[in-house]
Amino acid sequence: MHDADDVDYDQPIALFPLPSVTLLPHALQPLHIFEPRYRQMVVDAVGDADGADLMQAAPIAMATFAGQRWRTNYAGAPPLRPVVCIGRIVQHQALDDGRHNIVLHGVARARIVRMLEPDGRRLYRMAALEPLERPLAPRPAMRRAREALVTLLSGPRLQRMEPARQLLEWFNRPDVPVHAAVEVAGSALIRDLEVRYRLLSEVDAYRRAGIVRDELVALDRLLGSAEAQHPEEWPRGIGLN
Repeated sequence: MHDADDVDYDQPIALFPLPSVTLLPHALQPLHIFEPRYRQMVVDAVGDADGADLMQAAPIAMATFAGQRWRTNYAGAPPLRPVVCIGRIVQHQALDDGRHNIVLHGVARARIVRMLEPDGRRLYRMAALEPLERPLAPRPAMRRAREALVTLLSGPRLQRMEPARQLLEWFNRPDVPVHAAVEVAGSALIRDLEVRYRLLSEVDAYRRAGIVRDELVALDRLLGSAEAQHPEEWPRGIGLN
């Protein structure tokens, strides 16, 4: 896998905007690329690389639209939120009709400094970016954060959920740093669009762990509320939702 310290911020980076945050550092995101401008983006990023040569592919930054104006100006250049997640292509399948299936591995948070709009040949937007976290900075051990999250994930209600059991395995792996496990947990658990963007924008690893902790607490409470309703006694068609 790639590392955040591989990113060359002296070069502009291609932008792939979507309505919501889909990629976080250390997480994987499969994408189906079908629009002509983003087909070109993938071809430009990958070049002649395939297989192991994808390590040489150019990065792509996943961006999000600001507000709702993108709905009426999607084909143009709607405004973007400033924080993006830089990703690297780790899997690539070129389809016969020109579409692509790719998997992006998130490697770094960054902020848009300057936009580079399409220039005629290039159909997609690019941007000059700056890192939100210092490259080569030491990562915190976060032992207490690990203990707190492991305790929550080990609870009887959450342990009935397969995603929680999988995340617990991540937090218990000695080869996975806590900050990376927190990112994977946030990617798997958080669906609220604003909370996902807040997680992406947060530069402090302990605060990110706090966001994930709060989501786990809320989920555990929701499961407890569902249990308290005794679903076997509900009239048909009645439920928590």
